[in-house]
Amino acid sequence: MKQILVIAEVFEGLIRPVTHELIAAALKIIELQQSGIIKIIIPLSGHSGDPLLLSDRLAAQTGIDITCLKITNFQGYNSDVYKKSLTRFIKTVQPSHIIAAHTSQSQDFAPGLAVRLNAASISGVNGIRSDDDGLLYSRSVFNNTKNMIIRPVADIPVVLTLIPGSFKFDKPDIPKKGQIDIHEISFDSGQESTIRIRHKKILKPACSNQALKEANIIISAGRGIGKKENLDNIVQFAKCFSSSAVGVSRPLVDMKWIRYEHQVGITGTTVSPKVYIACGISGSSQHLAGIKDAQFVVSINNNPDAPIFRHSDLCIVEDIFEFIQVFLKEIKR
Repeated sequence: MKQILVIAEVFEGLIRPVTHELIAAALKIIELQQSGIIKIIIPLSGHSGDPLLLSDRLAAQTGIDITCLKITNFQGYNSDVYKKSLTRFIKTVQPSHIIAAHTSQSQDFAPGLAVRLNAASISGVNGIRSDDDGLLYSRSVFNNTKNMIIRPVADIPVVLTLIPGSFKFDKPDIPKKGQIDIHEISFDSGQESTIRIRHKKILKPACSNQALKEANIIISAGRGIGKKENLDNIVQFAKCFSSSAVGVSRPLVDMKWIRYEHQVGITGTTVSPKVYIACGISGSSQHLAGIKDAQFVVSINNNPDAPIFRHSDLCIVEDIFEFIQVFLKEIKR
């Protein structure tokens, strides 16, 4: 019976919650193909975490066997080290699937890992199903307006990166804790010289996203607002609500219209307000993953086919600023 390897997402010495979503996807694969065994791989470089503590905690939470790859020669995340270390271990296991999160870290190493394993590589997976011929995977294309269905070549391993928020982990009844194996990997001087990247440090923005995390209502702007000056309208709109904050999608930060602390999404802040109001946001998978815990989503967009409408509780097809002006007049009245 083939193994399904889940590569835990490790950052600053901690297992990130998205790891549990990867386990949910692995359970889905087992359910569909009616076979398979899950094993979790925790890659740790240098002093990036306590191998036994992290492994023990995850084994207790999931009941799944864990192998911790303790990489001794290097500090912090390093894509070259990850690819070489994971390849060395995975070739001894020959799994059917290798599953990682579709985050900046996994997007960095997963395609190269697939090349080394002579495996299929499918990135940005948001759904898994099956038909009479086997498993099928879906991923967003055409600016997230369509879903592409993909079937990899049979009888070769598949490396998947999964969009956070696509799979829900329901904590199972755990009869016993998973077994733990600490597997040490080191590189001799000759192998070490083939590592072309050196980890220096992680630079974080000198800002706080606490306002987004604490707000009950978030009004977010996307590329659809047209120009930087129109952000003032979004700010005035937000002032109509108590305990509110202004958020944006990634393009506005990339264009230097607003500081990073306002960015909502996988690469920004994951939020969970009571109400999320999206103004001119198309609805990329990365942004949708960042608002998956919002209790009620309102979308305002003049494009009736905007992907975000498929994930909204209330859809308003209207020019954003005409809507805001009418709303502000009603509030004053």
